[in-house]
Amino acid sequence: MHLIKPYFQTVSSHFSVLMTLLLLSVNNAVAAGGVHGIDTSKIPDFKIPGVDSNTNDPMQILFIVLKSGIALVAIVFIVWGGLSVARALIRTYNQATDENDKKGWGPFLLALMIGFVMIFFDVWLVKWVISLF
Repeated sequence: MHLIKPYFQTVSSHFSVLMTLLLLSVNNAVAAGGVHGIDTSKIPDFKIPGVDSNTNDPMQILFIVLKSGIALVAIVFIVWGGLSVARALIRTYNQATDENDKKGWGPFLLALMIGFVMIFFDVWLVKWVISLF
């Protein structure tokens, strides 16, 4: 046992150095072009209205800010919905497992089904809002 642990520590340290060097060499080969390098002409040129182009139209900028605000509201909504579903499930689970409460598992299963529907609706809503971009 005294020989195995130092052996594996040495091998693991050499392995991490070898993998780092291998990763860096692959990175340099891709960056230099290599045999099948990256064709930079296929990378699209992203232009932000009012910043990267000669557009001074404030309506385009306001439209982008409005879409970003709507996306932020949708993401906050999905977080709020997920937290409220989790709180409701925890509360109904505690009621279902409480020996003094006679409600049983029915309300928990109903809350579970409604929670899944609400979470899927929230995810669909965020997907729809993000597709505006």
